[in-house]
Amino acid sequence: MAKFSNVFFASDFDQTLTDRNGLVPRKNIEAIEYFISQGGIFCVASGRSVPMFRSRFPQVPTNAPSILYNGAACYDYRTERQHYACPLSAFAPKLRQKIEADYPDVTIEIQGLQYHYISAGKGWREDFLRSQQVPYRCSLEDISEPWMKLVVTDGAPRRNPKDPKDVPPEDAARFAAICADLAAFCGDKCYVTRSMPTVIEICAGGISKGAAARRLAQDMGRSILVCAGDAPNDETMLREADFAFSPADRDPGLRGDFFREAVPCNEGAIAYAIEQLETLL
Repeated sequence: MAKFSNVFFASDFDQTLTDRNGLVPRKNIEAIEYFISQGGIFCVASGRSVPMFRSRFPQVPTNAPSILYNGAACYDYRTERQHYACPLSAFAPKLRQKIEADYPDVTIEIQGLQYHYISAGKGWREDFLRSQQVPYRCSLEDISEPWMKLVVTDGAPRRNPKDPKDVPPEDAARFAAICADLAAFCGDKCYVTRSMPTVIEICAGGISKGAAARRLAQDMGRSILVCAGDAPNDETMLREADFAFSPADRDPGLRGDFFREAVPCNEGAIAYAIEQLETLL
């Protein structure tokens, strides 16, 4: 029996699987190829949408569908098949109204299965969507497809909003407070989390990367779940895992003793995790 034949590995993408420049280190690719050759199943579990991850999918060797929108959908790019999708409820427009009324300076983005819809002209987000080859429309009106995720970002013209050095502490603190306010407003109607210091992501209630990763592992007949992530939106996944890893340069908002520390993402955090698994299993 191959050494990883009962293992399902779900990894966050940005600055867990990639380095800080958005590139996948060669050592990660080689380690994943080895992991798969030894019977493992590897998937990406990301906050990215179906259209946002499409251009990045070919860069990673996977043999499973991708978990997207922080667990709200599961999509297989190899077959172009949607395994499931859990849109936001009818409560979402009320939430949008609150955000527009209470925080008029932020950017609101609604993510569908085909397009993103954005309140354009505020900060870095539109440039980011363009750089990721995401089809988007500069309007929040007349959206004909289900709302999969609602995203709130700051309006600053930053280059790398995931890098703490590019985010003033007062901005990060403000978005932490906004996140708490929106979570209290939503209650159990929505799952509210942060993927970057000034990026808040909102999905349907009951959704999480952790639940999605365990569900897909079970669907694929694997009982050992390994997860890796670097940000607060990865916490449920890391807590759900039988073995959890986080890069040494993770988001400072992710703290705790429920994961093993890997090397920084630039040095191949996933390769490190797979190497450690050989001694842990």
